[in-house]
Amino acid sequence: MTTEIMLVFSILIITIVLFAFEVFSVDKIAFFLIATLSLTGMVSPEEAISGFSNTATITVLSLLIIALAMEDNGVIGTLAGLLKRMHILPLFILLPGLMLVTGTISAFINTTAVVIVFIKIISELSKRFNLSESKLLMPISFAGILGGSCTLMGTSTNIIVNSVAMDLGAERFSFFEFSRYGVVFLVIGIVVVTIASRWLPKGKKENLETTYELDDFVTTAIINKDSELIGKKL
Repeated sequence: MTTEIMLVFSILIITIVLFAFEVFSVDKIAFFLIATLSLTGMVSPEEAISGFSNTATITVLSLLIIALAMEDNGVIGTLAGLLKRMHILPLFILLPGLMLVTGTISAFINTTAVVIVFIKIISELSKRFNLSESKLLMPISFAGILGGSCTLMGTSTNIIVNSVAMDLGAERFSFFEFSRYGVVFLVIGIVVVTIASRWLPKGKKENLETTYELDDFVTTAIINKDSELIGKKL
């Protein structure tokens, strides 16, 4: 093993530890990685910042804007209201239902934005109907990841891979290029996680809104039926 390979592995291990223990914010760790690779000579300065000039970066940003627009226009809020009616179902039916909805939405909206909204929904379900948050959060996360892999724009990873492949001369992927495989994995994932959920710990009651500072990102407004705001634009 050469010195360069050992150095790269050392940088990767340090970066993984920093991400895992959240020593710094994600953006600071990412810039630390770029700077370290550049200063150690693993990549040139031009290569270190080449990702910022890639069209995939703008595409990912556009997806986040679309997700915020759907939330502001009430699309996600309406869906949340419908999902809250599912609380009467037993867990083995509620869980795959939530996963299916999460995975379907994640195929067309950035997965991170979808999971953030669903954390808020699960928190409200837990408060109102005494449901276990720990038995729902991990399945929702898996569903978001698997659902995002069903289409080209479901996750930023697919977009970046497509962009790099085109730069290397490969044919660009279509929107539903690998949907058939993604759907198969999503269905298998829902079945496996639903079966395995019985062994997930119930965990202690915690306020996820406070833990993840969701109030800084998600706002819920309730308008009374006799309010002067009815019919007015935001």
